Amino acid sequence: MRDGAESFALADRVFFDWPGNWDLEATRFPAPPLPEGWTREDNEAWTFCRPPAGEAPQLPDHGWKIHVSAAPEDTERTLADVAAYCARNGLHFKYLKSANVQRALSRKYAQRSSAGKLLTVYPVDEAELTRTLEGLDALVGGRPGPYVLTDLRFREGPLYVRYGGFRTHYTEDDHGDLVTAIRRPDGSWEPDRRTPVFRTPDWVPVPDVLKDSLAARQAIDDFPYRITGALHFSHGGGVYRAEPTGTDALGAGQRTVVLKEGRPYSGTDGVGRDAVARLAHEHEILTRLAGLPGIPRTFGTFQVRDHLFLVLEDIEGQDCQSWLAGHYPLTVPEPDEAAVTAYRDRALALFGRIEKLIASVHDRGIRIGDLHPGNLIIQPGDIPVLLDFEVADAVDRATPSSLGAPGFHRADATGADGDHYALAAIALWLFLPLGALSGLAPDKAPALLDLAARRFRLPDELVARLARQLAPTAPALRADGTPARPVAGVTGPFPPPDLTGSIDRGLRAGATPHRTDRLFPGDFTQFAEGGAGFAHGAAGVLWARHTVLGARDEEHTAWLRAAVDRVPAARTGFYDGLHGIAYVLAELGDPEGARHALDRADGQLAARHCPSLYRGLAGAGLSLLHFADAWDDPAPRESALGLADRIIDRLATARREPVEHRRRIGSTHAAGLMYGWSGPALFLLRAHQATGDVGLLDEAVRAVHRDLDRCTTGEQDTLQVDEGFRLLPYLDNGSAGIALVAAELLRHREDARIREALPALLRACSSDFVIESGLWGGRAGLIGTLATLRELVPLPAQTAERHLRRHLTNLSHHAMTLDGATVFPCDGRARISMDVATGGAGVLLALAAAERGTPLLPFLTDSRSAAAVDPAAPERARGAQGALDPTAPSGAAGPADTRKEVSK
Repeated sequence: MRDGAESFALADRVFFDWPGNWDLEATRFPAPPLPEGWTREDNEAWTFCRPPAGEAPQLPDHGWKIHVSAAPEDTERTLADVAAYCARNGLHFKYLKSANVQRALSRKYAQRSSAGKLLTVYPVDEAELTRTLEGLDALVGGRPGPYVLTDLRFREGPLYVRYGGFRTHYTEDDHGDLVTAIRRPDGSWEPDRRTPVFRTPDWVPVPDVLKDSLAARQAIDDFPYRITGALHFSHGGGVYRAEPTGTDALGAGQRTVVLKEGRPYSGTDGVGRDAVARLAHEHEILTRLAGLPGIPRTFGTFQVRDHLFLVLEDIEGQDCQSWLAGHYPLTVPEPDEAAVTAYRDRALALFGRIEKLIASVHDRGIRIGDLHPGNLIIQPGDIPVLLDFEVADAVDRATPSSLGAPGFHRADATGADGDHYALAAIALWLFLPLGALSGLAPDKAPALLDLAARRFRLPDELVARLARQLAPTAPALRADGTPARPVAGVTGPFPPPDLTGSIDRGLRAGATPHRTDRLFPGDFTQFAEGGAGFAHGAAGVLWARHTVLGARDEEHTAWLRAAVDRVPAARTGFYDGLHGIAYVLAELGDPEGARHALDRADGQLAARHCPSLYRGLAGAGLSLLHFADAWDDPAPRESALGLADRIIDRLATARREPVEHRRRIGSTHAAGLMYGWSGPALFLLRAHQATGDVGLLDEAVRAVHRDLDRCTTGEQDTLQVDEGFRLLPYLDNGSAGIALVAAELLRHREDARIREALPALLRACSSDFVIESGLWGGRAGLIGTLATLRELVPLPAQTAERHLRRHLTNLSHHAMTLDGATVFPCDGRARISMDVATGGAGVLLALAAAERGTPLLPFLTDSRSAAAVDPAAPERARGAQGALDPTAPSGAAGPADTRKEVSK
């Protein structure tokens, strides 16, 4: 799962949801008594307690806040004691709603910036901070609890302190994200940084009451190693490469080690063990396995303060996911069959060594319990080394493992059966790396195995054995013993005749108009963006249904209209905020709702600087140009042209800076349609059309050139965005999005560099196997791009149509059914999504673009422009309906970018 996803995957096994909805009533903390007149109010995770207005000083916008942590067994006592103190002293405070929220925020991959907190107390000034710290320390000081990484620990804990916002204000950070903010003395806003390291704004002095605690934090401990690099972080602790600072006690030639850190009461697993307990257990297991080939040596443990460190041999090699990315033969549009065969033989040999390694561990009486590709290092010569024994235990243990990666973990498997299932899943993953899907729909594994067996001509004996091991078991049950909602793979020819109707049934069935935080389930990003936006929220789903099917649901439109007042006015973007919501409301026949959304955003754009289409000036500018035409109002056009001037200034600055081939999703160094310069280029092009200003067209060309600067030529003459460790063909931040804007730009301006690049950009969209299914970062975006440009870009007609048919057929790799409707998993494949960016609504738009020529997204095409990029294109055009023919031959399977898997 992606960072932060685990907390949102606990409440519902089908959809992402707030951890506060995870068996809330069964695990809700007892409400502490409050004096008469106090108010108590819940949000998604917290209960806020406030004294009556006038009985306590008004809270400032920001100040020193106190966080209180607690060990699980001490939580209710600490909650009661701190709440009683706050009530006696008239202090505003909040506390976590339930024990399950506390568990969710303590898990290994919970967001580190929010983990560990049980209560937050809000002193109004430094004097009250001092009184409250002293008073609470006398009451709860020294009690056990997890470390709050963003804060300074006061004395021995469990009190932690950080300077930050009390009231919610927003500003834009360096990457263009809208983040909470605090006001500087000069009146400007700066991000309220919640990094997992204690820091204070440069204008805030540390109060006297905290100086001893700060000195203790900064004191140099007798740490026996020098950290040379960080390899991994989780809420449970970091993993570091290090060198010993003393004499060489590691043995000849061993000058570097790996240190695994365990933090107390943090990074808990499914049975509540914290990282320290698991790390001590791992040391015990490694000691029992000492001397086995493929098992790292351990040099013992040591403790600094209350953190435990395990010292491990530094293994030369690459993680298994990187090994796959570097050798997988299907990462090109036309795979070489000799390379496919050679890879098959090499992967089978590697799998045989992995099996032998696991068998040797079992012979020592140990099962791994958490076996997946991320826990394997491949040394030169394809020699596997097994890492991570935190949940390993006796091979004959009759209980399931407490942790496991989706798709490689069978929750009901006991003894060695869990490892055997994981081994079979690894074998499948080596040939078709979609293993996470079977964690969501268990019957996907046999279907994927059949695909892999045919494509790689796997040995029959191996396939039969893997099929037995991967066969789904009994349906999952809820806590009350009733069957869980079944998510299943699709059966029969794909795509079926009524695929768009089936997807729409899933969208309608998933709607939750009784909730105010979301209307449709989607990627967990929707909870940060408010649930109403175009990319991850209601607006996009409603626009997709309206565009493709002509649907307009009054209840859903009313929900979106009401959501306008729930979205922060500062969230002005098209794909994440008010301008996209306004556009959709107008499309749905609600001009008053659209005007209200624009009015809320009016004036906020002055504080935004990000040029992007997704959340910045380009998306808002396109919206304003649209409404200027739709309402015959020159005012929005003037506002849009002001944004164009600001974007041009940002572009000039960016062009003076060196090109950076590294991962970026914001700032002036990002690439692609949503976050890079192709989105602003689209806006500048439309501004040129609105005004006739040739200078705007010149700048649009320069913006596309800037994105092309971020691209690198890949195999078979593809051109893809280069992030240093992977190449990207996708719609949001890769080749596809650049190609869509480049083709539209060539309708209006001849440019040799763009014309030369366009076929290579489009070829990058033509590979077969793709890790994800969504519109932003998966197969749907490649389908939509190929469908939109197939008549415009000079590629061989048969090749373009074959690749498009192949993509459409191979949507079956990702498709699932829920209550009889077709659904799709979001980015990461952990839960089902309905949204435009990652889920069913985006697939619906891509299918309609291929079948009917409907718009893939707003503003991408202009019906007023009749000239094609390729003059011969009309003669080569194919019938759109033919592209959806399920009987059309499918090409060889091959992934667009397996390296995307490595970054997950």
